[in-house]
Parts: sequence; structure tokens; C-alpha cells
Amino acid sequence: MVTFLVGPSKAGKSTALEALLYPLGLTTTVMPEVRACEQIRLVFRVAGTRWRATRSGKESRARVLLENLDAPGELGRSLPVSSTKAEETTVGGFVQGLLQLPAASRGATRIGLDDFYGTVLALRQATIASEFLGGARDTARILALEVVLGLWNHDLAGLEKNASEAENRHRTARSALTQFKKLRDTGALADPDSVRAECEQKQQEHRVAAERLQVFSIELTAAIGEHGRLAALHKAAEQHRRKTAKQAQSLQDRLSGLMADLARAEGRLAALLVPQAQNCTRCRQALPDREPGLCRQCGQQHTGAEDRLEQQRSALRTEVERLRLKMSDAQDSASAAAGGAADAESAAAGTLAARDAYDRDRLAPAHGAAHQAEKEAHGLSRDVAQLKRRLEDADYITAQKTVIEAAKQEMEAAQGARDAARNAQDVRRKEVTGRWSELFLARMQQINPAVENACIDPQDFTSRVKERDEAAKTFPESSVAGGPKVATDVGMLLWLRDLGRRDPAVRVPPLLVIDSPLAGLGATGADHDTSLRLIDTLISVADDPSADGYACQVIAATNDPLPRPYPGVREIRIDDGHRFFDHAPAAEQA
Repeated sequence: MVTFLVGPSKAGKSTALEALLYPLGLTTTVMPEVRACEQIRLVFRVAGTRWRATRSGKESRARVLLENLDAPGELGRSLPVSSTKAEETTVGGFVQGLLQLPAASRGATRIGLDDFYGTVLALRQATIASEFLGGARDTARILALEVVLGLWNHDLAGLEKNASEAENRHRTARSALTQFKKLRDTGALADPDSVRAECEQKQQEHRVAAERLQVFSIELTAAIGEHGRLAALHKAAEQHRRKTAKQAQSLQDRLSGLMADLARAEGRLAALLVPQAQNCTRCRQALPDREPGLCRQCGQQHTGAEDRLEQQRSALRTEVERLRLKMSDAQDSASAAAGGAADAESAAAGTLAARDAYDRDRLAPAHGAAHQAEKEAHGLSRDVAQLKRRLEDADYITAQKTVIEAAKQEMEAAQGARDAARNAQDVRRKEVTGRWSELFLARMQQINPAVENACIDPQDFTSRVKERDEAAKTFPESSVAGGPKVATDVGMLLWLRDLGRRDPAVRVPPLLVIDSPLAGLGATGADHDTSLRLIDTLISVADDPSADGYACQVIAATNDPLPRPYPGVREIRIDDGHRFFDHAPAAEQA
């Protein structure tokens, strides 16, 4: 089916094409008319299956809903327009999978649906008359065409990567050896024989130092053991000293208490032995003599008072004697405890002096000798390690030559596997591009009868066209901009579809979008005739069915109306007052 959007510039033809492709996430910048829509919906067919894509016009980052219209009970798929997650499928990736176009990559170049759209699906108004196949980068264009032509081989890509990495390793190894030889020539590296002799001497010195360190370590271990024994003795003597001192102090405290109790008892006894006072205790005047049995001070009778006083005196005398006996025993115990504490103090001081003397005379020298031996051994160990590294550096040339030879063998094996796969691929590549050139010539002659020869380069897929009485020209060598470049771009996409109908390995999507290719349709002469031939060619492409049984759908935009009605061609006319978005015809139910 062929559809033409016909109308003058600024009538909204490109906006209409944007609206058709926007739901697939292919167009990121669209006109305000598209942005103003709540939803943009596209119904398309791939391999006989009808799909519907729905995307928000106002929110460009919103997810796209894809629905299989031939499976009403199946849930739709909500897919993002873009994603940073490697495992998440985008709407473009899903549609690319429907078109059976693998996601190919080579080096830093990765292609997706946008690359296929800009290379083999559409020719845009801004580049159709000036850029070769949309002006994509050579690496992206070549890779996209390889995928479409069935020439991209995942295994070959892996072999090319392996060969490239092997070449880099071989080149790096050779460069390192070259740099090393430059250092050697400048004298920055020592002679290997002198380094080896010095290394052997240091190794012998290190063995002697290690043996000396072992002897000193044994002596130090014995000294540490003896130090531990003396420390244990001092600890035990110190504990005994503290125990005896505590006991002596306890007995001394008990003796002090007894002495205090004795002094108080003797004081009370002395007070009772003092004669009774002869004066009044209140006025201090001499007491009068009274009859026996009467108190001289109060005159009251006190029968038995003398007997009670004597009893008190007798009790206090007994108490004093008892305390004197206890104090005597306590003095003996305290004297004995003090002697024991003095002996324990002397013993503890002796063990401490013995430990300190051993530390000073034996342990400290053993520590010093062992530390010095260890320091010498470690220093020699570092010297040996450094000399070994210098020796390895000195022997680097021999070792690096071995590395280079191994890298060379690995590189040659990888190159051999890659070249074998490339040779097989080149046969297929030349075969495909040969048929491509034949079809390209036929289409170019159909558009422009003056073309005598046209061919495709099998390596970068660039074109070369020769017209009568002119030299063959590549795309950049054609006219600055205009008909020849438009014809070449259109012819390249047309022969792709011709080739896809003949070769099942060629995967050409059944859609061709051409924005304003017929600039000379309203003119006269050669431009008018070329435009008419272009229309006939596009109709013939749409009429021929593809391998899946469905014809290619061609959507073109042109400024001038078609000169006459064409069977099977739909013409949608728009102008400044009858724009596509405001007056588009109702969608037909497919």
C-alpha cells in the first residue's frame, strides 16, 4: 500500500510522520500538535500479527503500551521508551525483536531501532537530498546494513574481538621490551652477573644472620623463662609480706585497744581509792561531824555504803589484773607478728632484688642481642629480595622474549581463526553485494534512464553511479544537493527490498518512509519525468509481496499533488487551513 501526504511546506506533513512513529519511541523531538494529544496510538502489522502501540503525547517519558490485537485475551506489555537497566526491554527493543533484527555491536558502536530507522526505514526531509542514507556515522551505517543483509555474524564478532585483544597484548609486550632496552642502554639497569654475585653474597650473609638469630632466640627464651620463675617467687614473697604485715597490724591494733581498756580501768580504780571529800560539794565549806551512820553532808543515814564501795574497788582490781594479763599475751603476739613481718619484708626485698638483677644482667642483654640479630636478618632479607627483583629485571629481556613469543602465537592463532571466518564471510558479502548492485542498477535505471552503471562497495556499502557521457561518481561527488542524491538514496532502499524478496537471509522491515522526495513533481521537463518515474517505482515496490506474504507499506510526503489517480494509492491532501492533526480522516478498521 502507498500513501502520499500532499501539501505545501509548513502544512504538517512531517508532523504526521512524527505522530506515526512517536508511539514506537523512535522520535524524541515532536511538534506541539503531537505533544498536545493525550495519547498517540499506532496500529501496525509485523509478520501477519497486528499490534497496537499507545504512548502519551504530553509525557514523553511515560511507558508505551503494546497490545497484540490478534490475541484479545493476552495482557498488554507496558515498556519504557529508554532504560538504563541491561535486563529491561524497551519498546524499541521489543519492536526490533518483532522485526527479527538482532541487537548487534562492534567495539563502541551499538545499534538499535533508531539506527535501523535512520538507515533503512526512512529518508528524512532534512537529509534526503544531501546525506547518504540519513547521514549516519559510517560505523553505525555499515553495522546496520550488515544486520539487514544477514552479514553480521555474532561468532565472527567474537573472533574479531579476540584477535584485537591478542594483537594489543602482543603490541604491549613488544613495547615493554623496547622501553626496557632503552633503559638498559642508558645505564639505568645493572649488569646481571654483578647483581647475581651480590645477591649470592647477601644470601650467604642472611643465612649466617638467621642462624645467629636462632641461637639468640633460644637464649632469650631461656632468659624469659628464668625471669618468669623469679617473678613468680617475688610475687609469692610479696603476697606473704602483705599477709604478715596485715596480721602484725591487726595484733598491734588489738594491743592498743587492751592498753586503752586497762588505762580506763586503772583510772576508775584510782578514783575509788581517793578518800571521801571533807567539804560540801556545793558550798565547799567544811562538813560538820555527825553521828555514825549519818551522811556528813546531807545528814541522812547510809547503812552499808562502805561495803558497796569496797565491792566496787574489789571488782575494779580484778578487772585491772585481767586486762594486764591479756595485754601481756597481746604484747607477746604482736612482737612475734612484727618479727615475722620483718622477715617477710626482707624475703620480698630479696626476691625483687634477684629479679631486677637478672633482668639487668641477663634478660636485657639477651633481648638486645636477639633484637639486633633480628634486625640484621630482616635487613639482609630485604636486601636479598631487592637484589632478586633487580636480578629479575636484569633477566627481563629473556623472560619478556618468551612472553612476546607466547603472545605472538596466541595472536597468530586468533588472527587465523578470524581470517578464516572473514574469508567465508567475504564470499557471502561479495555474493550479496553483487546481487545488490544488479538490483540497484535496475532501480536507478528505472528512476533515471541515463544511468549506465551502478554498483555497491562490498566493504562500506557506499554507492557509485555512472551516467552517459559522465564519469562515475560516488554520493559525495554528485551534485551538491538535489535530484541525483535523492535518486541514489531512494534507489538504495528500493534495491534492499528487492533483495529481501529474493534472499530469505535479508531482513528488510516492510515499511518505507520518504519525506518530500518529489520536489520536481510540479515542474516540467527532466525533473517532472524523474518524479513520475519515482512514483511508479514506489508503487511497484508496494505491490510486490515480501517473504511473509505482505507487501511493503510506503508512506511518502510531497509538496505537489499527484498528476493523476493511481490504483491502490491513497492521497491525503493537507494545507494551512486543512491540517493533518485537525482534519485527519478517520482510521480504517484493518
